[in-house]
Amino acid sequence: MWQYLGALMKSLRYLVPTSITALALACGVWAAVYGAQGKPVEGSWFVLYATILDRMDGLAARALNATSKFGVWLDSSSDFVAFGVAPAFLFLGASPSGLQPILIVPMAVYILGCAIRLVRFSLQEAAKEFRGVPSTLAGGVYAAGINSGYSNGYVDSQALWIYGAVLVAFGLAMNTPWIRYGKVGGLSTRWLNYFGVSVVATCAVFILIGILPEFVFGASFLVMLTAPLISRYERTST
Repeated sequence: MWQYLGALMKSLRYLVPTSITALALACGVWAAVYGAQGKPVEGSWFVLYATILDRMDGLAARALNATSKFGVWLDSSSDFVAFGVAPAFLFLGASPSGLQPILIVPMAVYILGCAIRLVRFSLQEAAKEFRGVPSTLAGGVYAAGINSGYSNGYVDSQALWIYGAVLVAFGLAMNTPWIRYGKVGGLSTRWLNYFGVSVVATCAVFILIGILPEFVFGASFLVMLTAPLISRYERTST
């Protein structure tokens, strides 16, 4: 009996991070549906919810010692939907004229870039740093940018060209080898860790409340720009 209960508890332990990942996947699907319906602002919030859940499932898996290959591949699948497919559909939702053939180009570049980045990351061995903008960061920044722009009246065809150009740039940046992100944990940058955690926590609160997408966009975009520089400084100073 105790052996059966032990096996059951072990299975339930894996259920926690798996459920969080599944919820992030559902947020990605919901965001894509909103984008297809021409509601990019509503959809962008669900991409941002997925960024929080994506962080939580990893923390839960490590805390419960419930990491597995299945969890890794499920997480990659969830990331592809939430941060690959969904942001592309947010771009589609921002189109004043709905679906146009020309819109397929930036959508395809971004989705393909995300797919290649996730497969490449899944196949490579664990390392202290990885190359290219993380798909979670790219999707989150883009969603916050769409939300901010749309909420402030940037909804015309000229704005759509900007959204498309940024989408292509992010799709390429996810696979740009000279952009390197690493774990910042040395003494020389510890104060930046504390600052970064504070900013991320503030963004998470604003996302959950559903306010100030401009702050979320500005803060996350700043992280995207500065994190590779901090990582480079950390490597050269040790």
